[in-house]
Amino acid sequence: MTRAAPVLVGLWLGGLLASWVSASLAFRTVDRVLGPGRRPELNEKLSSVAEPDRRLLLRHLASEINRWMFERWWIAQAVLAVLLAAGVWRSRGPERWLVLAALALVLAQGALAPMIVSLGRAIDFVPRPLPELTARRFGLLHMAYVASDLLKAGLLAALAWLLVRRA
Repeated sequence: MTRAAPVLVGLWLGGLLASWVSASLAFRTVDRVLGPGRRPELNEKLSSVAEPDRRLLLRHLASEINRWMFERWWIAQAVLAVLLAAGVWRSRGPERWLVLAALALVLAQGALAPMIVSLGRAIDFVPRPLPELTARRFGLLHMAYVASDLLKAGLLAALAWLLVRRA
């Protein structure tokens, strides 16, 4: 095991946490910006846009930011996984298998990301509530991504515990 392994696990877990916070904050920021106490300059700039469309446009922007992250974060995670696998490969314990399981989840997310991005763009301006089948498909894709993220975080936390315990 290399000394870099715990650092890589920490970076990966930190990146996961940051991605969760960033994704949820993007949408909360729309609510905050359009909520009570919003800046008069914003009201002035958006005065030509109907009130319901303001929220729709800003949520679209938040979605695009999240989509950008979806499309790239899995690649960064794959790089971290390969580096981490190289660092723990000689380990005789479960470390290598934890990393490989996390990598498998990352690759699955790499397959999910384009589907989530494509469907997300297709429904951005569709009136709510969404058609039932569309909402269900998006919900299932999103749930699979989130569940794999949580499982991956659990695998990485277990790996971190093993690495610290053996150090």
